Amino acid sequence: MKWTWNGWKKLPALLERFKYPVLILLLGVALLLWPSKKQTPNDPAAPESALPEATEDQGQSYREAMERELEGLLSQISGAGKVRVMLTLKTGAEQRYQVDRVQTENREGDRVSSSLEEKTVMADRGSAYNEPAVASRIYPVFQGALIVAEGGGDAEVRYQLSAAVAALLDLGADQITVLKMK
Repeated sequence: MKWTWNGWKKLPALLERFKYPVLILLLGVALLLWPSKKQTPNDPAAPESALPEATEDQGQSYREAMERELEGLLSQISGAGKVRVMLTLKTGAEQRYQVDRVQTENREGDRVSSSLEEKTVMADRGSAYNEPAVASRIYPVFQGALIVAEGGGDAEVRYQLSAAVAALLDLGADQITVLKMK
């Protein structure tokens, strides 16, 4: 006697009845299988933001990356055409490290002397790492912007370019100059 499973005939009716739970289940499996960035020993922590790390050496590269990003974005404004951007920095990038402050008091008879000692906290990332723990990163602050655009002769385009840069970089209108490209 041959045994056969007759459930195949009922499968379309079951799928119709449970189509949403099955769809959600398949979506969940797809999200679990979605590739993600693998962390390496040199990158043990998740990135804090999409911006480059703020260090003194990278102040210029941060400014240049922002200029390129703005050029691409501003050239998308209707009537702007080709755009070039130059930014000036008010302050550079800075990292502040975690420190432990220990205050000690020495008493010698009637005299009391106190001292404050600061020690930098080292990051605990394993024996291969010996670097200070970063408490905060301060990104550069922009001082002004010069925008040269093909459509810079049109007052409406100048206003839109100036308003976009003012909103993105927290600059006042008096810190932004828009000129027509030759």
